[in-house]
Amino acid sequence: MSYQIIDFDEYFNDYLTGWMEKNAARFRNADEMEEAAPEVYMTWLNTPAQWLSGKCPGNAFDDCSDAGELCDLLIRYMDGDVSVPDPLLERIAEIGDDTAVMALLTNEEAPCEARMIAIDLLTEMESTAPMVEYLRWQVERNVDDDLLDKSIDALTEMGPAVKGPALIAFRAADDKGKDWLLDVLCNFPGEEDVFQYTLRRFKESPTERALFAGYLAKLEDDRALEALLDVAESDDVKYIDFIEIRSAIERLGSEAPVRDFSNDPTYKAVKRLQVNPFKGKN
Repeated sequence: MSYQIIDFDEYFNDYLTGWMEKNAARFRNADEMEEAAPEVYMTWLNTPAQWLSGKCPGNAFDDCSDAGELCDLLIRYMDGDVSVPDPLLERIAEIGDDTAVMALLTNEEAPCEARMIAIDLLTEMESTAPMVEYLRWQVERNVDDDLLDKSIDALTEMGPAVKGPALIAFRAADDKGKDWLLDVLCNFPGEEDVFQYTLRRFKESPTERALFAGYLAKLEDDRALEALLDVAESDDVKYIDFIEIRSAIERLGSEAPVRDFSNDPTYKAVKRLQVNPFKGKN
């Protein structure tokens, strides 16, 4: 089956413009009309369209059960610089063929955006098939940073099943890979090497103190308190870092020192916003 590349967004925008012209009198302002847009979109999805030979846009791809073909179509949309239709993505997820979506994910010739969509689809399908691939990326670090970032989120969504494989990847990774994998492993306290690495990185990374303090809090090991308190009491701690460090200290069962940050630029900016939260807004 061969599908034409159709700009669904263009047709919806035409529909929305006509709807706004007909219904403008029903709304007091543009904000109220904007709030109705999702409902209008759902109506459009379920309204037979002449440009689809009488099909509803929401069912445009229902007659195809080949997820591989639809993944190829997705790439054709991107190659044509046309927005990928939501119904196309929904149909791929509905078919649930993670093998076809994995082929898209691992296709190094595909646009990065297409591979990122593949991550979203596999997550929606609750597939664990890409777990090893995602972990390999973190160790080898030979793909785009956007893919690395999104794959970490996807690994976290996989729950406890990811712990063992993630630990193996963590022990094989360099420091950069370990740093990214902490976002997954901090959800599973009790691993000594993970804790010791995180504690070391907190001590040695003054520009990333807030990040590693947050990880230490999740690892729930009160042996981190000494290092956290030392930094919380230090002369060079910044307000923005202190907030996260204080939170970690309290989560681990202790109390942070009271500090005066009245000369800290970030503290001043926050206080100004608290006094006048609408300042600078149009």
